[in-house]
Amino acid sequence: MKGIHRIAGPLLLLLCAGLLIAEVLVRPAVGIANNGDFPKMAGPLALGPETGTWESHQFNDFVYTYVRADRYRYYGGFWSSEYLLLKVARGLQRILHAGPRFDIRWLGSVHGAILLLGIGLWIYALDSRWRLWGGLWTVAVWTDVAYVQYLNSMYTDAVALVSLVLCAGAGLQVVRRRNSRTMALLLAGAAVLFAASKSQHALPALLFIPLFLCFAFWSQDRAVRTAWVAGSALLVLVAAVLVNRTTDDYKNEGVFNLVFLRLAPEAPNRLAALRELGLGKEELAYLGMWAFVPNVPLNNPEWARQFHVRCNYATVLRYYLRHPSVPSRALYVNLSGQAPLMRPFANQSVEDGFKPDARASGFGSWSDLRAWLLERAPWHLILVVLAVLGSSVWLLLRSPEDRPFAGLALTMQMLAVLEYGIAVLADAAETFRHLVLFNVATDISILMLALLIGKVVARRRAGAPAGGVVRSMPGTGANPT
Repeated sequence: MKGIHRIAGPLLLLLCAGLLIAEVLVRPAVGIANNGDFPKMAGPLALGPETGTWESHQFNDFVYTYVRADRYRYYGGFWSSEYLLLKVARGLQRILHAGPRFDIRWLGSVHGAILLLGIGLWIYALDSRWRLWGGLWTVAVWTDVAYVQYLNSMYTDAVALVSLVLCAGAGLQVVRRRNSRTMALLLAGAAVLFAASKSQHALPALLFIPLFLCFAFWSQDRAVRTAWVAGSALLVLVAAVLVNRTTDDYKNEGVFNLVFLRLAPEAPNRLAALRELGLGKEELAYLGMWAFVPNVPLNNPEWARQFHVRCNYATVLRYYLRHPSVPSRALYVNLSGQAPLMRPFANQSVEDGFKPDARASGFGSWSDLRAWLLERAPWHLILVVLAVLGSSVWLLLRSPEDRPFAGLALTMQMLAVLEYGIAVLADAAETFRHLVLFNVATDISILMLALLIGKVVARRRAGAPAGGVVRSMPGTGANPT
C-alpha cells in the first residue's frame, strides 16, 4: 500500500488525462450546444458552423466542425477571456493543420490542458497519506460530464470554469509554499482570467483581493508580495472595464426577465407590483414574456430606453428590500428547482449519429448524486455552507499556521454564495445555465470541507494553545514557511 501511495500522483494524473481525452477528443466526444455565446466569440474570427447556421444548431446539438467564412464575421463588442483561448486554439490548429475548417476539439484541448493543470496542482497539494483517495475524489468531480461538456464549447463560462479550478489548485499550492513566485503568478493570472470571462463573474472575482493581500502579508518574498498586489490591482481594473462596457441593452434583458417572468407574475397583486417597479397597466400584456422572443418590446429602441429609465437593477433592489420574502423564496426554491439541472443542453453530436438534443449519460455519477441531493434535500447545501464558514473562521482564530488555507476556503465559499445570488436574483431566464459557476465553486468548497474538518480535528487533538504551532496536519500538508 505504501508503494501505491508513492506513485499515486502520477497514476492519478494519467487517469485524469485519460478520462479527459476519452470525453473531449475521442469521438463520440461530448460538447455542448450553442445558446447564443458562440457567435459572440467566433464572430471576430469569422467562424461558424460548416453545415446549417447558428440558429439551426441552437440548443439542439453539439457541433464539431466550423469553417471560416465572411458571412459569419461579426463584431458585437463582447469582451471575454474565452476569446483569447479561442484565438490560441485557432492558432494551434492553423500551425498543425492549416485550412479554413476548425474542429472545436482544438479549443477543448486548450480548456482541458488548463483544467488538467488545476487538477494536478490540487492532487500534489494533498498530503501523501491522503493523496490517493482524495485525488480519486478530485478526479471524479472534475471529469464529470457536467463540467467536461463545457470544454468543447465557446461558452464564456468555459474559461471561467477551468480558471476557477486552476485558482483552487494553485491556491492549495500557495498554502504549502507561501513564497513560491510561480504559484503566486499562476493563481493571480487564473483569477484575472476568471474575472475577465464576463461581467457576471467580474464582481465575484473581487473576493480574491482580500485573499491576495493576506497572502502578501504572509509572504516573506518581495517579488511574491508584488505579484499579489499587482494581481489585486488587475482584478479591480478588469472588473471596472467589464462593468463599464456592460450596455443598457444587456442590463435590460435581465431586468425584463426578472419583472415579467418572476416578480410581477408571482406577486399577489400584479398591477401593484408593476407600479412599484416603475411600470404600469400597459405592461400587463408582457407578463410571462422573456427578453429573447421575436415580438419582445425591447426590440423597440425607444421603448427599451424608457424601460431602462423607469425600471432597472436599482429599482429591483429597492423592491427586494421592501419585500425580503421575495428574494428569500427565490434563493431557496432555485436550490431544488434550477441548481440540479447541471446538464441542461444537448451535449452529443448528430455528426456521430445521435438524435438532436441527445445527452451523454456516462461519466455523470457525481453530478447525478449532487442533483439527487439538491432535488430531495436542498437544505443540505446550507449545512455545507455553514460548515465551511464555521471551520474556516475557527482556523483563522485558533490556528495561525492554517490561516492561508482557511482564507482560501472562505474565499471559495463566499464566491459560491455570490455567484448563486447573482444568478438567481439578477435574471429569471435560463437560471440553470447561469448557475454553472455556482456549482463549480460549491464543489470546490465541498472538496475543501473535508480538508477543513481534518485540520480542525487535528488542531483540537493536538491541544496546542491558541496561537501555537501544529506541525502535522492532514489534507494539504501545509507547513510553516
